[in-house]
Amino acid sequence: MTEKRALASIAVGLWLAGGGAPLASHGAETTGLLTARPFARPMQEATSVRPLTIQMRAHEPLAAALQRAGLDPGEADRATAALADDFDTVNPHPGLTLQLGVSPSGAGGSHLRLASLELTPRDDERLGLFREADGALHLRRVQTPVFNAPTLTRGVVRGSLYLSIVEAGVSPDQAAKVVGLFGRRLDLARDIESGDRFRLVFEQRRRATGEVLDAGELLYAEIVTRGGRARLYRYQPPGSSKAEWVDGDSGPRVRALLRTPVDGARLTSGFGMRLHPLLGFTRMHEGVDFGAPVGTPVLAAGDGVIEEARWDGGYGRWLKIRHGPGLETGYGHLSAWARGVAPGATVRQGQVVAYVGATGLATGPHLHYEVFKEGQRIDPRTAPQATIASRDPALDPDFRARRAVVDAAVASIAAACAVPSLFPPGQEPRCVG
Repeated sequence: MTEKRALASIAVGLWLAGGGAPLASHGAETTGLLTARPFARPMQEATSVRPLTIQMRAHEPLAAALQRAGLDPGEADRATAALADDFDTVNPHPGLTLQLGVSPSGAGGSHLRLASLELTPRDDERLGLFREADGALHLRRVQTPVFNAPTLTRGVVRGSLYLSIVEAGVSPDQAAKVVGLFGRRLDLARDIESGDRFRLVFEQRRRATGEVLDAGELLYAEIVTRGGRARLYRYQPPGSSKAEWVDGDSGPRVRALLRTPVDGARLTSGFGMRLHPLLGFTRMHEGVDFGAPVGTPVLAAGDGVIEEARWDGGYGRWLKIRHGPGLETGYGHLSAWARGVAPGATVRQGQVVAYVGATGLATGPHLHYEVFKEGQRIDPRTAPQATIASRDPALDPDFRARRAVVDAAVASIAAACAVPSLFPPGQEPRCVG
């Protein structure tokens, strides 16, 4: 066995030992995996049959969708009847994709004749209708097993960590979650800069063909900065119903309040007396300003409850969060509040709660950030910065064993990316950079 083949085997075996499937890897430049056709089609006249793809609309029966595609009513009804025992033809799922093979029919080709119809009503099964030599439509089924397969995504920070993660192919919601997790460990404005590298592992549901069915659950996040490496692991202790995030390098040190509750920002104005840029006279600036583009996610500086989400004069769209007895934070000039943000709602540290804007009395897009202690505004740079958890999950033997599996699997799969042919079809590692 060659060294590369041995590394690939180690990666597969290590991850399977942790309850999953082999890691696959992709980066900012990778494209989606092509789904293999599960059906061997009967012989068709290649010159007359052409492919056609449509999607089901809300409250649209299958027969209506087929007629919308150009099939005559009788042909649509015959196809619907052939599928009726295996598929809800009256209320199909909106957005379901129908892949058709059609040929001209009727006077002047005014209608289409169905040669084939394929759809996937359930994640683990694909259905197909094919017109056989006898002229009738016959149903075929193919089971498409679904499994959990971690995916390794890696990239380089270019300005905004959030935007860099999105550009690497991660969904905006997942990218915001990653930024929030790193924000509990690092100062987003001071500790992270362009050129820093990140690696993320998501566990995704896939078919054996390699088709990805969902964005997946984040399992591991790593970033290497000039100050060192930060590694975060999703870990569910034995007997616990709740997973937690464990710092694999420095223990459970978590900031009471984020120093910088917005990613990729620069400090543009500090706390204290200043000449107001619009009003033209000197007055107290009771917070700090972070310059950032409109729409940049704003993160909750700590766990808490929304106190205010309203328009507040010169502050424009304003948000205030209560974090505990005598400690609150405020966020001004917002372009919008995040979904679900309203007075009384609970939020977690690092959760996206709003977006940068220039509403109210503002010279340009930025976040105005305030910290209140016992009702008085204080300099956010002097606010409580860190607390130590009473229990260190990183000391649990079960966690240390799981961390070793993840670390070895990530390292091995990166080394094995040069030989993707060693992996089953659809599970090949794909690496960029």
